[in-house]
Amino acid sequence: MATAVKTSRKNPYRELLLKKRSELVASVNAEPSALLGGSIRTPDEDEFAVKAATQDVAATTLELRSQMLKEIERSLKQMAKGTYGVCEACGEEISPNRLKAIPWTRFCLKCQEERSRN
Repeated sequence: MATAVKTSRKNPYRELLLKKRSELVASVNAEPSALLGGSIRTPDEDEFAVKAATQDVAATTLELRSQMLKEIERSLKQMAKGTYGVCEACGEEISPNRLKAIPWTRFCLKCQEERSRN
């Protein structure tokens, strides 16, 4: 069983998580205007299709950003509990390079690849 990444004020992963959280909160707060940007009713079928597709993309983007924000919050809670940086599948330490690339990851690379295949 691996040990969790030590929590400290200088923890670079914490800084990465907080920065990404700020970016996501700002984008999520701005997104509803794109979703509510007016009626998509129009007599022109092409214009309607474009407006509907734009709203669908905005809704999907908002959903993905909200999910990522939840993952970041989960990672920050794990950090506070001292369990951050441990793969949820195998219990091994997640590599520093992986945490640097995706600080909210829940799985080591090997376990993530296995999950992606299934």
